Amino acid sequence: MAWVVEYRKGLKRVDFTATPGGKPHSVRLGRVTRKKADEFRVRIAEIVSDQALGRPHGPGLAEWVAKLPAKMLDRLRAAGLADGVGVTETTLGDFLERWFAAHAVKPQTTVFYGHTRRNLVAFFGQTRVLSSITPEDAERWRAWLVSEQQLSPATVSRRVKAARTMWRAAVRWRLVEKNPFAEIRAGKQSNDARTVFISQEVVERAIAHAPDTEWACIIALARYGGLRTPSETFLLRWQDVDWERGTIRVTVPKLERFEGLDHRVIPLFPELRTYLLKLFAEAEEGAEFLIARYRKGCINLRTQFERILRRAGVDPWPRLFHNLRGSRETELMRSYDLRTVCAWIGNSPEVAARHYATSVDLNADFRRAAGLNGDGEGTSKKPGCGGGQDHSGAGQAETPDSAEDQQAQQNQGFGPECPVVSDSGKRGYWAREDSNL
Repeated sequence: MAWVVEYRKGLKRVDFTATPGGKPHSVRLGRVTRKKADEFRVRIAEIVSDQALGRPHGPGLAEWVAKLPAKMLDRLRAAGLADGVGVTETTLGDFLERWFAAHAVKPQTTVFYGHTRRNLVAFFGQTRVLSSITPEDAERWRAWLVSEQQLSPATVSRRVKAARTMWRAAVRWRLVEKNPFAEIRAGKQSNDARTVFISQEVVERAIAHAPDTEWACIIALARYGGLRTPSETFLLRWQDVDWERGTIRVTVPKLERFEGLDHRVIPLFPELRTYLLKLFAEAEEGAEFLIARYRKGCINLRTQFERILRRAGVDPWPRLFHNLRGSRETELMRSYDLRTVCAWIGNSPEVAARHYATSVDLNADFRRAAGLNGDGEGTSKKPGCGGGQDHSGAGQAETPDSAEDQQAQQNQGFGPECPVVSDSGKRGYWAREDSNL
């Protein structure tokens, strides 16, 4: 039961009771016309009736609730009309508003989920009743991301997983019974085609064309320190650099919500020390941060880095800073154990294997592991063929000249090859992994 009450100089409200003879509750409307007040009275009565009977809102009522201003929606929630069974069948638009309001995440994470939100609204519409979205609809949405939006498999995977996360909250809030995205195949989240190894020669060429020492250090910290750019790089303070002990304390904003993972300590690698010493010599007295000039939010590091690479005569590679960080981790793995390297880089062995590790020269490594030299002969020959002879060329890769030689190499395990950025200006190679079809 609901009725309109006019009080104090034309202000209106709707009073209602959830049960006959129950305690009345109020929803203030402000100064509205009698017609508008009656519309609210009818809609509020419908919401109360749906809650009492445990049934979903009809499409008309659901659309009306979704289009309410945020201020009025808050008043309904305060009166207990926007939670529970009555709004368990709310619209997609209202659910997404509530989900983003309930999740305090970092700006970049908000942007990430915002892309999924945009895709959901574009496909289903703001007024689509949330519980009407079925697993079949979720499958069609995923197919739409591939066929119509032409997103890469890795991007599609991330969007599906983001939608799955959102609907888990809808289940917890009892807005839906089941998660329609729970069993939707997300696919592989990494994109091997965008993972390349960046050689030190290329990095040195880029640093040589950097506009100043700060930019040189931004590049060096990503490639030689393995820092996330810009988040970890921009938080580095001079007090974090211990010149005598040879360590750098890196603040990790990405993992600060996890106990003990808000920072890590990495070695002050020799390749990095040179550039940091130069930057220290140029720093102003009392400077706090290593990177000072480029800390402003208006600086677009990616665009500027692409300019630097073009001046250096290098074609920009995919995921500019991520691949610098991944190249450092790959490089360190060739000299140190995996756990130690992951502690320095700040990820897990699983993540390192899936998203960072690449092969620098699989053919050369294969020959070295098999004890083969450049001409395909082993370091120890058969009896009667000069056994025990030392070959100084062991472990060196050789490119076959003929098609027969190339086929023979593939038959011996030297599989199809992919490019790696090197200083020569030509394309080096590393072998494609088994999972890359």
